[in-house]
Amino acid sequence: MAQQPRRDGVRPIIAYRADEPLQALQDFYKKGELSVEVVIPPEHMTKDNKRVKARQIWGDTVYTADSDLVAVLMHMGFYAHYLSHPPNAVVEFRALLKLTPPQEKYNSRARFVKSRLWCSPGDGCSYQVERCWLTTRTGNTIDLQPCVDEVPAPYPTVQTGMGDRQMTTRTAGAKSKVSQEVSIQFNLCNEPWLKYTLSAIADKGLKHSGWTSARLRSEVLFLETTTERYQLCCVSASDDPKGKDLFTFAKCEAPLPISLLQKTGVPQPAELVNVVEKDVEWEEFRWGVSSLHLRGKEYALKRMHFMEACQTAA
Repeated sequence: MAQQPRRDGVRPIIAYRADEPLQALQDFYKKGELSVEVVIPPEHMTKDNKRVKARQIWGDTVYTADSDLVAVLMHMGFYAHYLSHPPNAVVEFRALLKLTPPQEKYNSRARFVKSRLWCSPGDGCSYQVERCWLTTRTGNTIDLQPCVDEVPAPYPTVQTGMGDRQMTTRTAGAKSKVSQEVSIQFNLCNEPWLKYTLSAIADKGLKHSGWTSARLRSEVLFLETTTERYQLCCVSASDDPKGKDLFTFAKCEAPLPISLLQKTGVPQPAELVNVVEKDVEWEEFRWGVSSLHLRGKEYALKRMHFMEACQTAA
């Protein structure tokens, strides 16, 4: 287990390895350390991690010292448990662990992954995850939020459009078939979203029910640039199919994971957004190949995601 020497005023840092538990935690705990920072190479943050597949995790919120950290992060909802590969833009993950005394009992709980039960206290220590974050290749740091309320982030909903790119594959019978090609990117909260394209935002057919503007009567569209998130919602719907609906385009104060969006309400309430443009007619939105032009301003779009409108959770 690689570890960095302790310097005054700096918490110890150790490196995660997929073939062994964090043995250094107990050593640091015996020396009186209360917190340890762990560096996790991105290639280990996958559902195919051997210790994750073997469910080497005991406890719930408080875990045994030999519980696998990647499995713990998935169990607490810091990281999606169904991903086979981490985002290419990620250089490393880091987790801040709080060292605690050993527990009399470590409960089992099924949440994303199922932890195991352990009822034999012993020497050593336990740990809790206080914080988890990732660093991108551009040097940006993104905090990951836990999801311990059993409201998992849903898989992205992919709706193919009339103008999607197509690729031809060969079957065993030498007959060709056409399949849709869809691109997925990770949003500012490290969740899979649909890549912004003209085909994704375009109307799905000539009927009114297939228009994107009509879809926004019951759903909200979230759009992301490289660093910011916006929401587009319908605020005034016309009873006449040929009438004019009015929309509000607002900047989100902070990008929230799907689980928190479902709690705060969709669209997000006024205190969580800054209105950029209001009372906008659909024809004013100029959708480009990689950007949106609206009332003299351009927004370079990267990702998009539709969500059903819902009220604030009680």
